[in-house]
Amino acid sequence: MAGYLFTFSDIESLREAISRGSYSTLMSPKWGDTVASTLGDYVTMCPGDSVYFFSNRTVYGIGELISLSEETVAAESYRGATLKSRIDYAIINLDSFVDNPVVEVEGRNHEKKHKVKRWTILFKPSPYFFTTGIDMDDLLSSNPEAFKSLRVFERRSFIKLDPEEELAFKTAILRRNISALKHPDGSNTYACNYESTRNTYLGRMQGRNVRPDVKGLLASSRNSRGVLSSEMLLEVGLLNQLAIHDNDTEQVFGAWDYLSHQVSASPMKPVQWVDRMDVFAFRYITDNAPIIEKFGIIELKKDTASGNDIQQVMKYVDWVNREYGTGDYSLIEAFLVAHDFDRESINRLDETAERQFTLGRPARSKLWHNITYVTYSVEADGYISFEIFRP
Repeated sequence: MAGYLFTFSDIESLREAISRGSYSTLMSPKWGDTVASTLGDYVTMCPGDSVYFFSNRTVYGIGELISLSEETVAAESYRGATLKSRIDYAIINLDSFVDNPVVEVEGRNHEKKHKVKRWTILFKPSPYFFTTGIDMDDLLSSNPEAFKSLRVFERRSFIKLDPEEELAFKTAILRRNISALKHPDGSNTYACNYESTRNTYLGRMQGRNVRPDVKGLLASSRNSRGVLSSEMLLEVGLLNQLAIHDNDTEQVFGAWDYLSHQVSASPMKPVQWVDRMDVFAFRYITDNAPIIEKFGIIELKKDTASGNDIQQVMKYVDWVNREYGTGDYSLIEAFLVAHDFDRESINRLDETAERQFTLGRPARSKLWHNITYVTYSVEADGYISFEIFRP
């Protein structure tokens, strides 16, 4: 399973979230790519994913995501939370199932501004939320090679951890809390009233569908040709359709057990210059998790893709091969998605999407050419249709 690390400005806010058993990212009331990117993280959340909290250099845990209703993990806190429409604070306050859906915060220049709780998740202890956390330096030192996302964690409300990184989190925190694990009590673990919170939320929802309205968002963000207004929205739509196992989408891309986006794919350097894969995924060998069968890389272009975009994909292919694939390119599947393709330049540079590698002893020479070109079009109802493109 994956994991998530959520940040808090102070320990009191962290404790309050644990006590409730719920969390909502404070988002800008204005729609933008940052809001869309956060939605991309929310739509890939699954029941059983681990939860950790960070405040004042210290990481606390351990929790586990649970469904709010009908397998919905991340829920719209109020109607229209996933849409771009103008926010009416009075309506939000009347319509939200969470407390204090609109929050006034102080900006960098001490000006007052509003934040909203667009989406909400629930979690329970797994096995406990320990009162003793672990310092960030101690955590990083406990298993340096396992930490990838954590090393490029800056100016974000939360990050997603892959299973290897999540296991490193869990290992460090459990080892730090062996005594509390064996003898939990009110002094070494935090109480978490998630059942009471869930019942309160369900009562306020009154049976309405709270799944994020991704199709509604995309329907309002397409032009007459079915092209989206931003690549981040294309990421969100693709991730959502893969996460809910849409059959037609999986016919093109296959089914994936782990999905993430904007994943670091470059050597250590200042965070603002880090290269990021649009979508990174992997699937396990059937009935043999967590052994990985394939890694997936998906690069997205909202308009027309050219041969130069192949080289960008291959940069990520080489990175994943070095960092995850132990030199075996056959473990990688790559996709380049666009509304249209410059056929001439794609044909001219398609050979750059090949890699020679060797396997085994005696050594066997292999040729990798596993990049699939895919076109997309957003239908009037917000559903994204994908088709394989033949250069």
